[in-house]
Amino acid sequence: MKKTLLSLFLAMAVAAGASAAQQTAVDKGDRYDYKYPVFTQENPRAAERMNRDIQKMVSKSRKDLRHPDMRAVGSNYEVIYENDQFVCLTFNTWYYYDKAAHGMYYTHGIVYDKATGKRVPYTRFTEKLNAEQLKQDIKAKKLPVYGADLKTVSEAPFIDSIDNFKVSKDYIITEDGHLYLMYQPYELDCYAAGVTYVKVK
Repeated sequence: MKKTLLSLFLAMAVAAGASAAQQTAVDKGDRYDYKYPVFTQENPRAAERMNRDIQKMVSKSRKDLRHPDMRAVGSNYEVIYENDQFVCLTFNTWYYYDKAAHGMYYTHGIVYDKATGKRVPYTRFTEKLNAEQLKQDIKAKKLPVYGADLKTVSEAPFIDSIDNFKVSKDYIITEDGHLYLMYQPYELDCYAAGVTYVKVK
């Protein structure tokens, strides 16, 4: 793994990232454009685990290029919040088919434990949620739902059509102590609304 990362560092342009704990790796070609974090931590094993997790998502995206109609793929990310224990980010992988009306993407909400490098489940910060109760609370507007900017209110118009509603594994925590579950475009709202965020805490 260390040799692989070293090769990546030599092959790509690495720019300053959001903090001293990560840098932004850039890997760009004719049909791909990847930007992703490369972490350094006090515990090298924790950093290696975090970087390996990111690389798995990038590698999965690269496989999409094998599709004959695939025009382009890529990724980008944003660090949402970071403290001494955790780093929270969104990691977005996108793709664009030649005959598609628009591109599509999947935005992961990830919280890493800096000590271990492992992903932290939302239950670290709040009680386990019941999927049916969560659905009913969204429908009753007991829990606010926002668009991608975390400001525009979404009415979650698709909530009634979901037969097998689930508690999303993608989430973010913010500096002010809030927790938002993330749902992808077309899950709770239209494509234009982007990823929707359900504020549960």
